[in-house]
Amino acid sequence: MNAEFLSGLLRTLVDIPSVTGEEAAIAGFIADRLARRATGECLRSGNAVVWRGPRRGRALVVLAGHLDTVPPKGNERARLEGDRLYGVGATDMKGGDAVILALIESLDPARLRFDLAAVFYDAEEGPHQGNGLGRVLDEMGWLREAALAVLLEPTDAQIEMGCNGMMNVEVRVAGKAAHAARPWTGVNAIGRAAPWLAEITRFPVTAVSVQGVEYRETLQVTTLQAGRTKNVVPDDLVANLNYRFTPDRTVDEAERRLRGLVPTEFEFRVVDFAPAGRVVMDLPQVREFVARFGLEVTGKQGWTDVARFSAAGIPAFNFGPGVPDLCHAADEYCPVPNLKRTYDCLAQHLATEAA
Repeated sequence: MNAEFLSGLLRTLVDIPSVTGEEAAIAGFIADRLARRATGECLRSGNAVVWRGPRRGRALVVLAGHLDTVPPKGNERARLEGDRLYGVGATDMKGGDAVILALIESLDPARLRFDLAAVFYDAEEGPHQGNGLGRVLDEMGWLREAALAVLLEPTDAQIEMGCNGMMNVEVRVAGKAAHAARPWTGVNAIGRAAPWLAEITRFPVTAVSVQGVEYRETLQVTTLQAGRTKNVVPDDLVANLNYRFTPDRTVDEAERRLRGLVPTEFEFRVVDFAPAGRVVMDLPQVREFVARFGLEVTGKQGWTDVARFSAAGIPAFNFGPGVPDLCHAADEYCPVPNLKRTYDCLAQHLATEAA
């Protein structure tokens, strides 16, 4: 499998529009291509496509990538410049999808070390609850038998282990409205909140090591609303806390951590959350993969569907050809050498044991 073939396949995928909610065309293309070229069974769940090779009693490995993209920013069509393939979704994450397709089409399932399956799913870029991977895992219970899942999110052809969890909390501080000319008759919610806001906005970025992999705990005030009009003492202030918690914490532990940072007299409400992804450096198969190809291992600071696999009891890590810093950018591109590097590592790992 050469780089020219991989870049051509990626170019084809980029040129099929697939903004979140509009993945039908690309799902149809992948399903039709797999039906024609691959040995195995092709299944559908809405705008998701699932392929599984013949089951032969070996450990099951799942490759996964989302099909949808953010809206284009003048980069609807793919273009190749040197060793960079530009276009919406090229890095996030149609580069990963191209590698998965190439692996399915080029490998003989009967000769692999593992049973193999692949999930191309919809709606990852949309609201958390609408993510197609969750639906697929619910509908196809056999996927939960997997010994390992590799999510081909952008990692620049290195490994990003696990992922931080996320929680948004709304903190409401009550006051008492009054005319601004007679403020002593009211209670200014901004003034009441100010000492706490001064403290919480200085929350330090804290490095945490989990199984030898570094993550960073962060807490930011991301929205702040107060006041009704210019001549009224505000009777209400609402701050949103966005908390990124490391994989050594559960959702309940994260909530307790935040509650301890907010005065008890302030209203505290969890708006939404996503659990962290399990770190799997303790698995022999993962350690073999890292050592065999000399891969750098870092922690995934942002949230990915590794956490969704973890919640389903499936060990997983992030490993894909895209570049994380280019996600959603107008000049988004995927390095063609990364396509080949990612393909080669996965093909060798699936086909043969390390020497």
